[in-house]
Parts: sequence; structure tokens; C-alpha cells
Amino acid sequence: MELTSSPKAASAEDVVLTKDELENLRPVGIDYPPPWRRFWNRCCIASCIVVFCLTIIFFIVLLIGAAVEKSAVDKSDSTIDFYSMPDVCGVSPTGSVVDHPSVASAHAADDLVMHCGSCGFCSNGVDITIYDDTKNTLTTTSTNCAKKAFLGGSKAVYDCFEEDVKFTPDCNDCWTENVMCDMKKCVFTCVKMLIFGGANNDDSGELNDCLKCDERRCGPAYIECAGANRRRSGIVSDIGRDEGAEVCAVVDPGWQERFAQ
Repeated sequence: MELTSSPKAASAEDVVLTKDELENLRPVGIDYPPPWRRFWNRCCIASCIVVFCLTIIFFIVLLIGAAVEKSAVDKSDSTIDFYSMPDVCGVSPTGSVVDHPSVASAHAADDLVMHCGSCGFCSNGVDITIYDDTKNTLTTTSTNCAKKAFLGGSKAVYDCFEEDVKFTPDCNDCWTENVMCDMKKCVFTCVKMLIFGGANNDDSGELNDCLKCDERRCGPAYIECAGANRRRSGIVSDIGRDEGAEVCAVVDPGWQERFAQ
């Protein structure tokens, strides 16, 4: 019996195709992109994956940070006591700003009540008039100025208030310090509000999380610095408040005229 051997399989070295032959192996009618475009497409896909992952990480950090800040807010004391104190800030007949322990004390000294609570750097005719003139816009303006802190720090915030609101320099310092306090203690909460939006108050009248954080964690230092804010000055603003408990009702009419003398 004669045995025949099977043909030897061709190795890679035995098969040598020219460039033209390789091109002929491609299916007819399909236009392959050039190598640089294939590389660019791969880079775009990789970039999209990276951006997607970073976005997920950002929102996870944002939500965790906001939850931590909310826990701190819940443990903080309410600021309602700042609006139930008997002391007032008065204006003397000569235009001097004077602290008084009560309305009766101010009137006994022939002083007019400018606002409830102790006097501060915003306790003057210029700044309180600004409060009244901007009562429906100041919250939005201050939010816009606060955004500048991310890139420009406190100087950018101060300059924004100076240009857009025109507080007196010392009062401007109080507002700027309040924004920088929010950047430390309420930044995740307020960034979350900026991204997802929301009114100043919910349907029940409760402050949104950003305003509540500002009120409880940065409000006490701001009040001590400013003295006068809108509520203490008897001004109802675009932020809903309990007018009976928080808005000063003992401001005397005509106190502004004493600053004009």
C-alpha cells in the first residue's frame, strides 16, 4: 500500500501579499476612514468616557457634601432670636447712630428707631435705603456676585457689590465676608441649588436649603457685622418670612431725614 502525505500547511512566511493585494481583500463598496480619523474617533470615545465618569464623581461628591452641610444646619440654632430682641438702633437729632436697650429708651432720648437690634456697619441711611430700593432684586444680585468667588475670591465679590449694589465700604465688607463664609460652610448646598434650581421658599414657606444654610451658619456673624439687614429694618423682601416674628415693626417714620441734616 502506498502512503501519501497530506499537503504541508502554509506558514505565515510562505504567504506574502502585496499592498495592492491587501487592498483587493477589502469588501467592495466600503469606504474605510484614514488612520488619523480612526485614531481621532478612539480619542473622542475615550474622552467621552472620562467626562462621563468625572461627571458622575462630581455629582456624588456634590450630594454627599450637601448632605453633610444639611446635617450641620439641622444642628445649628435658629436665628429667630435676632428678631425678637428688645434693643434697637436709633438716630439722634444730630444724625448720630446710637444703640438703645429698648424703643422706650430711644424715644426718651429723642432718638428715632432706625432698625431693631444693635447697630452695625450697615446701620446708616445709604445702606438701608439700598435695602428698600432693591428689596425684590438684592437676593438675585448677591447670588450673582457670590458666583464670582469661585474664580476671583473675596476681591471679585467685593468689586461686584461695589459696582452692582453700591453699599458703603464697611457694609460691603460685611456682605463680602458673608459670601466667603457661605463658600466655606454652604458651598455644596448652594451649588446644588444653582444646578437644580429652586425658589427662595417652598410651598410651605420654608427657606430653600442654600438660604437656610446661609441663615443659620453664617447669619449670626453677618448680623453682628452689619447690624441692619432688611428684616431688622422693617423691609419685606423677595424672601418669604414670618412677618409677625421676623420683620421689625417698630421703625419710626422720618428717621432718614436726620441723616440729611
